[in-house]
Amino acid sequence: MRLLFEVTGIVRAPFEDVRERMFADAGESGSHRLVDRERGVIAYWGDWWYRGEDSLHPHPEGALLRHRVHNISRQGNWAPYLANKLFLGYRAKLEAAMAERVERLQRG
Repeated sequence: MRLLFEVTGIVRAPFEDVRERMFADAGESGSHRLVDRERGVIAYWGDWWYRGEDSLHPHPEGALLRHRVHNISRQGNWAPYLANKLFLGYRAKLEAAMAERVERLQRG
């Protein structure tokens, strides 16, 4: 498993409140999904290369939300780069999505 991207955001709200909001509609673990409320992790993956992982950590200002994107392909681990046009603009999309999530989690 190779880490491709990581973005973080600080949610300025009490940690336990943020945890409750994050897991409110997370559902349960399944064949392509891990929901670990105890560790504060929600992960989801596809059949080929993608694994996304959200984790929540205590922070002096509230809660640190971390999103990581991993390449989990076993063979041809270079292929996701081609399939995703070298990930051009991908980080900017992840950062914009993180900013929206932080705002949503702060509002409650």
